Amino acid sequence: MKKSLTVLFTGIILAGCTSLSPEQQAQIDNLTPCEKINGLLGSYDKRFEGLKRTRVNTKYMETWTAKYNLVGDQCQITALDANTVTYRCQEEYKEQSQAVAIHQKAVDFTRECLAANNWHEQQKESAESLRTTFVLDESTPVISIHTGKTLSRSTPWSTSLEIGKPVAGK
Repeated sequence: MKKSLTVLFTGIILAGCTSLSPEQQAQIDNLTPCEKINGLLGSYDKRFEGLKRTRVNTKYMETWTAKYNLVGDQCQITALDANTVTYRCQEEYKEQSQAVAIHQKAVDFTRECLAANNWHEQQKESAESLRTTFVLDESTPVISIHTGKTLSRSTPWSTSLEIGKPVAGK
């Protein structure tokens, strides 16, 4: 019962207009990572409509800032076309150890949230890259956490979290 109330409460908070009152923002800020992940998974089929905040003008795709962040503080929702929509967060770091620590934190809260539903976790690692992917089935969105090198000299490492197209759609 508590879980269904949480999902309902999350949906009520996230629905509606793009601007939030300070009270609404405080409620969103107090959501746990698991409540945020469940909200994202639940809104994927609706193109994350309840999670979109401000539209960002781009030439080749539709992009919005997200109402909440799982990694860093600049998550976005991007629609490449009618069938491809993605929630993505990315943060850059000076040190590899910082990026890996955030990667592990994101994997831990994602794993904890999804454990009860038998999600499959796969990890691939190389000297300059680490990717952890969570897949439930062919129709549920995939959650991918990636850490790797960037082209930046000042912040050469990044960690990203992405929720997007299910396996069957790739």
